[in-house]
This record gives sequence, structure tokens and C-alpha cells, in this order.
Amino acid sequence: MSKKVWAGIITVIILLVPLSIYQFWYVPNYGGDDYYTFVGDSYKEIIVKDTSGNDHREYNYSQKAYDKNGNEKLLKFYSALGRPIKANNYLKITYNQKRDQVISWEKVQKSQVPRDSLEKILK
Repeated sequence: MSKKVWAGIITVIILLVPLSIYQFWYVPNYGGDDYYTFVGDSYKEIIVKDTSGNDHREYNYSQKAYDKNGNEKLLKFYSALGRPIKANNYLKITYNQKRDQVISWEKVQKSQVPRDSLEKILK
């Protein structure tokens, strides 16, 4: 085989390895399905002391959330911001089924919540 063919094969392999790692490892472990919820002031404050004796506050939430089709799921997540999530906000929550945990959450505008989810939230 010529050098150009080998160079092409090596280039394809170099490109496929990161894409394969992303698709077969990163996405299943750190990706997830999006759910939407409305946060009020329904949290549980937990105070934990570290080894230095300093207080650390976590705010645990257990919320009903809805996917884009309006299917319900009870999600448990926390805010370690040192304060609770501001009340009366809509959240988009990414839930990873393989790890059975919330991966991330972010505040969204009401207009960004899918219609089916919003109908369920407002009931």
C-alpha cells in the first residue's frame, strides 16, 4: 500500500477514537434526559460539619419533574450553593438513568419549558 493510503487509515483511526470514547463512555455516563419542574420553597436544609469544624449547608429537593412529553418522574437533587435555589423558578434538570441521579440543573424561562411539561407543572 502507498503512504497516502496508510496516512488516510491512520487519520481515520485518530478521528474515530475520540468520537467512540465520547459516544460509548461520556454520553451514557454524563448525558441524560431533560426534565422540567417548578421550584418553590420545598427543600430540606442539611448542615454538615467538615473536619475543620466549619458548617456546610446543602439544600435537598425532591420534586416531581416532567419530560418534554409530560411524563412524570420524581427527582431528588441538591443545591450546594450555600443557599437554597431561589423560589418560583423553572428548572431544566438533566437526569442520567444509568447512574440513577441528577447530573445537572439550570434555571430556564417559562417560555423555554415544553408545552406538555408546562401543562403538568401548572396543574
